[in-house]
Amino acid sequence: MMEPRERIIASARDVFIEQGLDLATVREITLRAEVNVAAISYYFGSKDELISEVLNIMMEPYTSARIVALDACEASAAPAYPSLAKVAEALVRPMVEFSRDADGARPLTRLILQIRSRPREMTTRFFVRRVDPAVFRFIDAFSRAVPSLTRADIFWRYNFSIGAIMQVLIDSDHASFRLKQLSGGLCDTDDDEQIISQLTAYICAGFQAPPVV
Repeated sequence: MMEPRERIIASARDVFIEQGLDLATVREITLRAEVNVAAISYYFGSKDELISEVLNIMMEPYTSARIVALDACEASAAPAYPSLAKVAEALVRPMVEFSRDADGARPLTRLILQIRSRPREMTTRFFVRRVDPAVFRFIDAFSRAVPSLTRADIFWRYNFSIGAIMQVLIDSDHASFRLKQLSGGLCDTDDDEQIISQLTAYICAGFQAPPVV
């Protein structure tokens, strides 16, 4: 049996994913966790602090894995810089592998989409503090891999790459399987390696396009 704090976190995660951060109520979370409403204040101080804790628990493994993957690809290429394909795969692989749970769903992707569609001050602060350092590492790595692009172009194409990754991941969620159904099974979105190879190729092609003038 989980302790009350862990039950609250688990329940909050489910409610946030299902209903979004704004519509999720403390009452619903505590009902599912089978604790008193006052337990939120006791363990976390506020709903916003609970949101921050859930985000931290869900995103820390994925964020750390991205840095580890980039460190590894840079170390293996030293003293040169890693290729565009290696940097792209270091970006893609952790997002694909760490977003899927044991049931094949993509809860992290669902939660990020909820946050991106309805931004709020505290989630923006969280991303600036916990996610942006990794983003700037990748911006620098892509800049070295494709020196013909301006820094503005790198930022644009990085953002487009993240959009492509998020789109494919939500379409590969077992609750949707949109791409698999749309393609008549040609695109096996149950196969993480296929997703990684297709996304890596797509992102490389985007970064290799001529600079915008």
